[in-house]
Amino acid sequence: MHLTKSTEQAICIMVMLYMQDRRIYLNSKEISERLDISPTYLKKIMRKLVLSDLVLANTGVGGGYKYRQNKVITLYDIYKAINGEVNLFVLQADYIEKVFKGAENMTSRYKDYLKKINTINLSLKESLKQITIEDIIRDILKKTADIRIDWNNWEVEFERLYKKLKN
Repeated sequence: MHLTKSTEQAICIMVMLYMQDRRIYLNSKEISERLDISPTYLKKIMRKLVLSDLVLANTGVGGGYKYRQNKVITLYDIYKAINGEVNLFVLQADYIEKVFKGAENMTSRYKDYLKKINTINLSLKESLKQITIEDIIRDILKKTADIRIDWNNWEVEFERLYKKLKN
């Protein structure tokens, strides 16, 4: 199992949106530049997040994206939005079946083996469901996790926050 690049990017986008001032839409240009993602590729990721009801989109002047208010979003929600409902731990080939080729009752034994693989998938999914975007932000920002900024004007916002934190 590995985390795809687009899933990792989507998690970072959701972190930005969570921290974004909820009254202001975050424009795609800022996301694209900050994460070094091409605008075309960003649109594909954002479309999946919007269709999965994790993000609100607004077009036009002052448009962009917002975190879906009052929604607890987990890493599994994001994973599923980007990759679809897929197993995280997947056998690439039936090698174990080949090892025991010709053994008696192999079909039922192989099914038992596949049940264990499925248990791994269920455990991974449950683990991802336990971690929220808010958890990630709290782990990184600690006591300042409740801050909201306007990423569209991040330089001014960072300066404001540094002054506030010094006092």
